[in-house]
Amino acid sequence: MEPAHSITALQYVALIHEISYTKVCKEIGLTPQQFSDWVKKRRPIPRERLHSIARYFDIEPALLIDEQHYLQDLTADLKIDLQILFLNKLVQQAEEGSDIEAFEEKLIRLQHKKAQQGLINRFTAVIQQNDVQTTQLCEAFLDQIQSGNLSALQQAINPSEEGD
Repeated sequence: MEPAHSITALQYVALIHEISYTKVCKEIGLTPQQFSDWVKKRRPIPRERLHSIARYFDIEPALLIDEQHYLQDLTADLKIDLQILFLNKLVQQAEEGSDIEAFEEKLIRLQHKKAQQGLINRFTAVIQQNDVQTTQLCEAFLDQIQSGNLSALQQAINPSEEGD
């Protein structure tokens, strides 16, 4: 999956929490150079530092790093997941009469967006297999949907429903 932006998951988490990188560094005992090295992927994040950062933002460490312990690039999927986590925390911490309803509405929109992104990812994975027949089927499927010919498509998918 291609990155949605040219930033890392850690940078995005700081952004949505509206916390400067400098403040993060001061509060968990990092140097700005360490932070910069991780963001630029010059070196992996040591396990103990990763856990400090994860505790600071109250998120799972695995959301921040890849398999080699380098910061993960922000993908569309990860961005949505991080937004959902952040909004869930806001809802939990919100006081009576605050913007809980607005947060919950945003969460519903994000869940819908996550489902859409899942479909996009599945379709992308199928197309990237570079199988001619599969690509032709995908094109035919999209042509039928875009032309509004849903009944023909429905019959092709479920031929037993023809008489309904």
